[in-house]
Formats: sequence, structure tokens, C-alpha cells
Amino acid sequence: MTTATSYGAAHSAVLKEGKKIQIGSYGGLRSRNSVGLSRRHVNLFSVSIARPNPLIRAVSTPVKPETETKRSKVEIIKEHSNFIRYPLNEELLTDAPNINESATQIIKFHGSYQQYNRDERGARSYSFMLRTKNPCGKVPNKLYLTMDDLADQFGIGTLRLTTRQTFQLHGVLKKNLKTVMSSIIHSMGSTLGACGDLNRNVLAPAAPFARKDYQFAQQTADNIAALLTPQSGFYYDMWVDGEKIMSAEPPEVVKARNDNSHGTNFPDSPEPIYGTQFLPRKFKIAVTVPTDNSVDLLTNDVGVVVVTDADGEPQGFNLFVGGGMGRTHRLETTFPRLAEPLGYVPKEDILCAVKAIVVTQRENGRRDDRKYSRMKYLISSWGIEKFRSVVEQYYGKKFEPSRELPEWEFKSYLGWHEQGDGGLFCGLHVDSGRIGGKMKATLREIIEKYNLDVRLTPNQNVILCGIRKAWKRPITTALAQAGLLQPKYVDPLNLTAMACPALPLCPLAITEAERGIPDILKRIRAVFEKVGLKYNESVVIRATGCPNGCARPYMAELGFVGDGPNSYQLWLGGTPNQTSLARTFMNKVKIHDLEKVLEPLFYNWKRKRQSKESFGDFTNRVGFETLQEWVEKWDGVVATRSTYNLRLFTDKDTYEKMDELAKLQNKTAHQLAMEVIRNYASAQQNGKGE
Repeated sequence: MTTATSYGAAHSAVLKEGKKIQIGSYGGLRSRNSVGLSRRHVNLFSVSIARPNPLIRAVSTPVKPETETKRSKVEIIKEHSNFIRYPLNEELLTDAPNINESATQIIKFHGSYQQYNRDERGARSYSFMLRTKNPCGKVPNKLYLTMDDLADQFGIGTLRLTTRQTFQLHGVLKKNLKTVMSSIIHSMGSTLGACGDLNRNVLAPAAPFARKDYQFAQQTADNIAALLTPQSGFYYDMWVDGEKIMSAEPPEVVKARNDNSHGTNFPDSPEPIYGTQFLPRKFKIAVTVPTDNSVDLLTNDVGVVVVTDADGEPQGFNLFVGGGMGRTHRLETTFPRLAEPLGYVPKEDILCAVKAIVVTQRENGRRDDRKYSRMKYLISSWGIEKFRSVVEQYYGKKFEPSRELPEWEFKSYLGWHEQGDGGLFCGLHVDSGRIGGKMKATLREIIEKYNLDVRLTPNQNVILCGIRKAWKRPITTALAQAGLLQPKYVDPLNLTAMACPALPLCPLAITEAERGIPDILKRIRAVFEKVGLKYNESVVIRATGCPNGCARPYMAELGFVGDGPNSYQLWLGGTPNQTSLARTFMNKVKIHDLEKVLEPLFYNWKRKRQSKESFGDFTNRVGFETLQEWVEKWDGVVATRSTYNLRLFTDKDTYEKMDELAKLQNKTAHQLAMEVIRNYASAQQNGKGE
């Protein structure tokens, strides 16, 4: 029996028919048109794989001869790092405010990025962003309060909720890194593996339902996170002087990690799964239950879906593989991609199956050019059948056919809900995930006073858990006074919008995202009013400052991807339940020209859509050629006074005065009136109803 050796090695696959085929090392990329299902508007979730259940279940372990291959600079840095220690351990001891290039690559594995404020001119003012790792978005009470304190004492006074259910803490100085890291560790938290070439935070539905399927999904996410956590101790050596901060692991996790019966492990290595080189690039996993696509399942390297029997008892999992968002402008061989079905595994095999997928990527993912190192490119090159065959060699079994699944929905869990155990939870919308000011102070006061645990959602929102029914009224009132409104008082466009931080701290940002999206949403609301769309109608809007896609804009109905100063590439065609990939519609759209593009699109959607047809489905049905023609020939909406707006006012004179005030704030009369009404309503909330 052979064991893991070098990446990029050839495999000798033994098929169930008994014939051997030679599977060579990674052979380059296919053309963009060869991506197949991942590029088309299809619902991959309801696909059933009709392969027969094999009679012979055992699969031979692959043979991996040593090969030499070109490597990127980061691969060499990892090799010389003494399992992610050097040169960071030396750089942290210098008086310089920054660390060198090699150390900036190594500190990512510890959950941190070096940044500087790009708004400032002159000498760079360096700081560090820290990202926590919270499987399922779970945040114990003590950790939340610690993060709140650290933001004030060592950060920029705000907490940032990410699209992967974690915190980001910006503005930490190098001299304070160890204090901040050790505080997080001693408060039941971690930043280990939140960045870098390894498994990132494992997503799962944040809702704290007392249901078997949800709890099983969350436990599975916890176990996968534990399985793929680095074992060599570099994190604790660096930040708590080697102190062992360990919690007991479930025996099934330990067993799956140590199992080398199919050549997955590096024997006698401090990192049995990762080795010295870890993975070629980041690796993302999400777990969920049928119908709940709150986790953007298809955007992950691995998607895991709980399958239950008629009584709701978990039986196993459907697996999806090959999703990923990142791409590079003007390089068509890079692309976002949807995950596709791999097969079904019984519940007792899930950890070994996930490990087999990770090892397949470890051994075969490209390490010469990081633009092509994600697993999506391996699967696009090989095809799903070859990928499945190699994974099965590490798994030791054949995958069963995928089970049928119902249609998916995006679930935000905003507002008040029953947990099912007698308690309540309250989901709160946070614009772009930024918690600061009065909102931050009020959240801390409530979480501390009522000793609440917290969950973070993949849509940058926060859930307060374990609330007694008697607490609902005072909590609702306190939240409303801080601007944390119940969802019916928040603009529907804001409820599903997301943006990455971008400028001024992200070094990759080309233009604004978080700071720019509030104005974009207001202008889109004004276009809605102009073309006659109702206030309760909405589209999924996401914005990123660069093409790396942290806010998953390629799944949006309307995606803004920064492609120049004050300029965006527009993507259309995602769907509200996040099961379709958007496509590029226009490049280099200047921010001041948005209305010229969006008015004709929304005008025609209002008038030519089918019953209950979403904007994304409409753009896909009509086709981009027709959409382009509408934009090019657009003469504008005929100026008429909106009767929808006038309904808010008792007379024309009041309307005109409100309109005059609104123009001073770059708003419409309707927007300003609704803002006043919502603020008044929130101030009057007494906790009754949602």
C-alpha cells in the first residue's frame, strides 16, 4: 500500500471492470466553452445521477510515482516555513511596523492579512486584518464580547461580518498582534486557517433550530472543520507560546484523520493530511439541509447536503464539487464556476469522503500558477467522471447515485422565529456586515445583559439566540432605537445586498464596494420608482471591488465587479435562490452612467416579464442581445408624476415641499417620506408582532 507523496503525480486507476487506465498529471485548462453544465443556466440541485449501484465496492489505492514540476513562489515559501512558522516568527520580533513578503504569505495561515490605508498619501501606515474561524457561524457569548472589546482597544472601532460566517477585525498594529490573537484563543475563538492554502471556515445554516436535520448539518460542519484543522501546533506556538488550547474531538474525527488505509496521509508527519505544502489554494466547504440555500452551496469547493428518511432521520449526504468564484479580468481561462453533483455517501462515511476529495485536490491541483490552483480548474480540465474515479480511489468505495432533492430557497432568517425548544431567535440585518457606533454599543448591551450566544450568517447578518419570550419586547425596543429594525422596515433591496470591504484597506480592490453600495442601492430604488416598480419588489444585488468575488457577485441577479476607478463590470442572470451563474453583460460601466443601463432593463422587466418572473430569470429568458439593444436605443422614461408617490401625501403642496427637501439629500420624495415613516414606526415599536 503506498502513501501520499508528491502533488501532480500520475495515478493508476483500477476501474470496476478490472481494467487499468493511466491518469496523467494535470494537463492544462480547457477552453471557456468546455466548462459544460457549470456555465449554463440550469438547476444542478435537482439532478439525479442515474449510475447503477456497483456490485464491487472496493477501489484500489492510486499509485503515485515521484515527479518534478514547476512551482510558484508561494509553494517554495511554504516548503521552507517549518510548518508555517518561518520567517513569521522572526519578523514579529522586529521593530518595523510591517513584515516581509514571505511572512505575509505565512501569516495568512494564522488568519491574518497585512494591509495599509490606501486613502492616505505618503508613507504607508501598516496594520493587520484578523479573521476568525467560526464553523456554522457559532459565536459563544464570551467570544462576542471579547471581539467587541478588541475592536475598540486595538482595531478601528468596528466589527465586520463576512460572507463566510466569521468576524474580520481591521486595523490591528503588528505590536498588538500577539495580545489580540491570544485574547481570541483564550475566549473560545480561533483564527487558525481562516486564510491561507487550506480548508477555510465551514458554512452551515445559522438558524438555531432544534430540528434533527439542522443540528446534524451543524454537527457535520463542526466535524469537517475539526478534521481539516492543522495539527502541527504552529498556531499555538506563535500566539500562546505553545500552550495547549485543545478541546476533546469526537472519536469519528480522530479515526478519519488517522486512517491511511487508502494512501491519503503523510506517515509520521506533523500534518498527516496537509504535509509541508498544504493545499494548492484556499478550499471552501458548506453543509446544509434540503431547501435551505442560505449558504450559497454551489459556490463552494465541496457542498454537503443532508439526506433524511421519511421520519426526518439523517441517512447520508449528497456531495457537490467544483464551485468557486474567483477570476481575473481579461483572462477568459479564469472563470466562476458552479459545483456539480459527485454522488451520495452514507452518513458514517462523510468524513472519509470529504478527506478523499481534499487529498485529490492536494495531489493534483496546480501548484505552478495560482490563478488556476482552485479545485474548480482541476474538475474543469478532467471532467467530473475522471475526478470521481480518482476520489473513489482515496475513498476506497464507489459513490452511490445522488438522491433527489427538492427546489432550493434563499433563507435569511431575519426577524423573530421559534427555535423549537421553547426559546426564540432574532435575525438582524446589518448593511454590508459592518457593526459600529450605536448599533455596536446596543448589540453588546443586549448580548451581555441577557447572556446570549450569537450566530453569523453567510449574508453578513447576525442572529441573537436563546431568547426567552419575556425578553422579546424589551429587546425589540432597544434594537429599534439603535437602528436595528425588523425586516419589514428595511428596504427590500438592502435585505439581500452584499458587498466586500474593498477600499481603503483591501490591497486588491480596484474600486469601491462597501462604501459605494449604499448610494448604488438608493439610485436603484429611484430607478424602480421611475419605471413603476413597486416598493416590495427586489433584486439580489452584490458588489465587489475586484474580480476575486468575495461577496459572490457572480451569483447575483445584478452583480457589480470593480474593473477600474469608479467603474464596474455588470453581471446579470443569477437567481434569487442562488442556483444559477450570472454572466458578463457590460464592461467599464462608469458609476455616473448606471441609470443609462439600468433604466431600460428595469423598465422592460416591469412590462414584459412573465407572472412572478424574477429579474435574473427574465434576463436569461430574453437574452443579452435583446438587453443590449434596449440599452442602446433607450430614450428615457416619459416624465409623469407617480401616483404611487402621491398616495403618501395629503395634497400636492405637501408633496412638492417634501420633494424639495428630498433633492437636498439626493433622494426622491418617496424615499424621504418612507424613511421618515419607517423611523417613526421603529421608534414606536413595542415588541408586538414581528
